[in-house]
Amino acid sequence: MATEEAVALKNEGNKAFAAHDWPTAIDFYTKAINIDSKQPAYYSNRAQEQAYIRSEAYGYAIADATKAVELDPNFVKAYYRRGVAYAAILRPKDALKDLQIVVKKAPGDKDAKLKLVEAQRIVKRDAFERAIEVGEEPSAAEGLDLDSMAVDADYDGVRLEKEMTQEFITDMIERFKNGKKIPKKYVYQIVIAVKNISYDEATMVEMEIPDDATMT
Repeated sequence: MATEEAVALKNEGNKAFAAHDWPTAIDFYTKAINIDSKQPAYYSNRAQEQAYIRSEAYGYAIADATKAVELDPNFVKAYYRRGVAYAAILRPKDALKDLQIVVKKAPGDKDAKLKLVEAQRIVKRDAFERAIEVGEEPSAAEGLDLDSMAVDADYDGVRLEKEMTQEFITDMIERFKNGKKIPKKYVYQIVIAVKNISYDEATMVEMEIPDDATMT
């Protein structure tokens, strides 16, 4: 009796689904599950409805499809719906696993094959992007505490503040000509300044070339 009632509720859920009334369909499937929680189709159907409502419901769709698979490991629709939900929340590797199972168990399912190809493409693309990523090693200059560095008391040249001035540059050149040095603190400041300038400058510059110009 309970099984018949659950089937009737599931059928009502199917009608609501056909009418695109997703909330009502979910309600009927949930009632059917409450009466007979051992039927994988009820979970799979509800997973389908959950996935249609909003992206936030994909987690519920995955949970329902997973329950359906636990009850019946050969329930192909559950793998398919879980794969679709995984793809929707940008988990292509998980989607790929489920869709591979679907295509293996139902080789004639064209839609599953298309989604499998798409999942494979995304997984390969992600792997390629990770492979070409070049992590930038932290610069030794980043660990320098310039504020704690002191300039020797006997330094008699122009002082370098936050930014270099023409006066400092001219004085530095003259010191070098005379065999003198500048404080290490200033050396580090100059190196860091040059580094920052080189990083800020674009490596490629777009130029407009007249039609009658010749590239040489």
